[in-house]
Amino acid sequence: MGLMDKVKAAAQDITAEAKKATAQGKTKLDQAQTRRKMNDTAEQLGYLIYNERAKGTVAGAEGDRLVAEIGRLEAEIESLEAEARSASGSSSPETPSGPVPESSETPSGTPPEEPPAPAS
Repeated sequence: MGLMDKVKAAAQDITAEAKKATAQGKTKLDQAQTRRKMNDTAEQLGYLIYNERAKGTVAGAEGDRLVAEIGRLEAEIESLEAEARSASGSSSPETPSGPVPESSETPSGTPPEEPPAPAS
């Protein structure tokens, strides 16, 4: 194989890798945008539930619509994650599919133990 053939093959490899990286970047961006939409919808649902509980305003069809929208967005995120895994050859999820609750509990669901008080 001549030098020009090697250069041509290397250029093709680089082009293929660049296309793959671009596709992965687009998938990550799509995931982030979909998560943002899902979080915004969840926030709207939260305000709707608040108004229902605090002011007696019935959520009704709007609440049902928001719940359905969150479900659709979750399915879209799962699809994007599956696409990313198949493109990268990985079999485990890369990121959580929904908002991560902030909690002071340990993964087992129990509050963390407080350190013993220092002896005086």
